[in-house]
Amino acid sequence: MILTKSQGERLTRMLAAMRPEFDTNGIARILQKANQDGGLPGHNFDHAIRAAAHYATQTNAEGFYAKHTPAMYPATGQHWDQTAPPGSRHKKHQEPPCEEHAGENARTCTCCWADIKLGDRPETMLGKRIGTKPEATPEGAKAVRQALQATRGVAPF
Repeated sequence: MILTKSQGERLTRMLAAMRPEFDTNGIARILQKANQDGGLPGHNFDHAIRAAAHYATQTNAEGFYAKHTPAMYPATGQHWDQTAPPGSRHKKHQEPPCEEHAGENARTCTCCWADIKLGDRPETMLGKRIGTKPEATPEGAKAVRQALQATRGVAPF
């Protein structure tokens, strides 16, 4: 959703009121840039207000504010997903996929975590490909065809 000038000003004042340590000019610049880049991922202005309140007041396990800057407010995230009205078609947050394991999220890949716990993968490589992906070559395809032909007529174990 693209903010009008009035909506941008009101949202800036609301975020600044909830978190006075956020720089008002910085909030305004962030919202202007979001508008130039296609707008906020929200459903409507009411959704943008709810997401701003969720974002600005979110705390961690120790009770401190989880967000230290308004920079990520315009990005998709849980603050948009959890405050969306029922049936909303807002742009939902999606985790990037694991580079090595299809169907897994890069941040929570269970296969990568298993490798890390076994000591086969450094934790810094969570969600990332460890080795290079083997390239298909004509020689490799020929070797596969020959292996398949060699198994024809061989009784299974």
